[in-house]
Amino acid sequence: MHYFIPQHPKVLSLKVDHLWSGDVCPDDRLWAEVNLSQSIKGIHVQVRGPMLHEQRIPEAPIGERVDGLWNFDVIEVFFVGPGHQYLELELGAGGHWLLLGFDRIRHRSREYASLKPIVRYAKDSDKTWSSEITLPLNLIPENLRAMNAFAIMAGQFLSLAPLPGEKPDFHQPDVYPSVSI
Repeated sequence: MHYFIPQHPKVLSLKVDHLWSGDVCPDDRLWAEVNLSQSIKGIHVQVRGPMLHEQRIPEAPIGERVDGLWNFDVIEVFFVGPGHQYLELELGAGGHWLLLGFDRIRHRSREYASLKPIVRYAKDSDKTWSSEITLPLNLIPENLRAMNAFAIMAGQFLSLAPLPGEKPDFHQPDVYPSVSI
C-alpha cells in the first residue's frame, strides 16, 4: 500500500480500527482517525478518537509535552526516512503531546523537549476528542519513505497497517506502508 500526503486543503484520511496484528478489535468503541496534509509550514496532523469512560490521561496541563505519553490513551504517527531514521509523534486524549526522533530502531536521537508547538485540542460533547499540530518540514525525515499510525486505548493496541510479531511493537519501520509528499 502507498499513501500520498496532499497539499492543503486536500487531506489524507486514515482510519485506525484494527488491532496491531490486523485482527478485528474486540472492542467496537475503539478507533482513531488520522488526517494528514502538507503546506509551506509543514505536515499538518489532526487526530480524532472516542472519549471513553475509563480514559487514561496524564495529570499535566493541556498542551504540555509528556514523556512516556504512550502509557496513556494516545494516537501516534511514525514518519520514516532513509534507513531507520524516523520521527514518532504522539497526541494524547487529554491534549498532551510527545515528539521523538530516532536514528535507528528504538534508539532516540532527539527528544524535542524545548519545542513549543501549537497544539489544538477539543472535546465534542463527551463523545470524541481531537488534537492537531503542524510539524515543521525541517523535523520530518528527508526523503520520507514510509509511515504508520497507531492508537493505544483502553488497553488495546491498534494499527493502521498490521505488524508482525507475538506482541505489539510499533517500532518496525521496515514493514510500514510507503508514503510520499
